[in-house]
Amino acid sequence: MLNYRQLHYFWVVAKTGSIVRACEQLNLTPQTISGQISLLEQTYGIELFRRVGRNLELTEAGRQTLPYAEQMFQLGGELELMLRAQPNEQQILFRVGVADVVPKSIVYRLIAPTMELSEPLRITCREDKLERLLADLAIQRLDLVISDSPMPSHLDIKGYSQKLGECGISFFGTPELAAQYGQD
Repeated sequence: MLNYRQLHYFWVVAKTGSIVRACEQLNLTPQTISGQISLLEQTYGIELFRRVGRNLELTEAGRQTLPYAEQMFQLGGELELMLRAQPNEQQILFRVGVADVVPKSIVYRLIAPTMELSEPLRITCREDKLERLLADLAIQRLDLVISDSPMPSHLDIKGYSQKLGECGISFFGTPELAAQYGQD
């Protein structure tokens, strides 16, 4: 069975970028964290990190593991908040998925009105690839997905797309490149 403590240590090291910063965040020794990550790697016969100079870099297995750990600990955090909330101060949870190509300033402008509602609302945003976000929308892990394109027609998901706006695209280049490619 998966050891969630070991996975949590992996996740914190991957998010902070180093064992030293993970130690500061978790209030543990480097030996504890590196030892537990080594045990996780030994259990599954994989390598999650590789040393590059003085830094740690995720391996392919580490890159594949990280999104799963991210989702698990995000959901765990939401569960903990819900369990700790008093019955009279229960907040409505609004889970938003954001396609990784959408500028965060636009996302903020789109969801800002929800922050002014009279009822207590807890907004969580998760950034990922559109296909994964739509899969989570289909199984009701998300309430809304913000993307730069409509829902692909080949996906069998009950939902609809609503165009919220549009913007132009500008291309910039040196005068030589502009002359080479012309105005069109």
